[in-house]
Amino acid sequence: MAFKHVLVPTDFSGPANSALRYAIEEAALHRAQVTLLHVLPTDTRTDVHYVTGAPVAGSPGNFDPIAGGRVGGTPLLSQPEVVRRDRSEEALTQLRDLIANAFQGPWEVEVAMGHPAETIVRVAQERGADLIVMSTHGRTGLQHALMGSVAEKVVRLASCPVLTIKHRAASG
Repeated sequence: MAFKHVLVPTDFSGPANSALRYAIEEAALHRAQVTLLHVLPTDTRTDVHYVTGAPVAGSPGNFDPIAGGRVGGTPLLSQPEVVRRDRSEEALTQLRDLIANAFQGPWEVEVAMGHPAETIVRVAQERGADLIVMSTHGRTGLQHALMGSVAEKVVRLASCPVLTIKHRAASG
């Protein structure tokens, strides 16, 4: 079977990076497009922090750390700095960094929000992927029972073949 579009979900872990290597080999063999996907939880927000109160160098007065400001003289503060953390943009950058130099064929990256298994299956359908390549984390016993397996759910729900790459713990 010749594949035309390979979807590779990643959580940026070591096992996921191993699965990406397999996916790239498979895509190169079939001259297929690769879509690298990262799924964020639905409650993910952009964090915005305002950093204020930095004293301007050479300003008069003494700084009182308990009061949180200057004592004596007029406090001179620098302009507030806005620090913005957009997890979606961070993930897009990581995805691009992972695939840009690793694969010479056509590729794209996507960040989606939702429950991982359902979101992977939805994106595969929307993008017309005909193969999903993903890692397993090798959880067993109670940890597997409590957390479940995203890969297992994707195998059950996907309408296309799913190649799962078993994670092997380093021995030594």
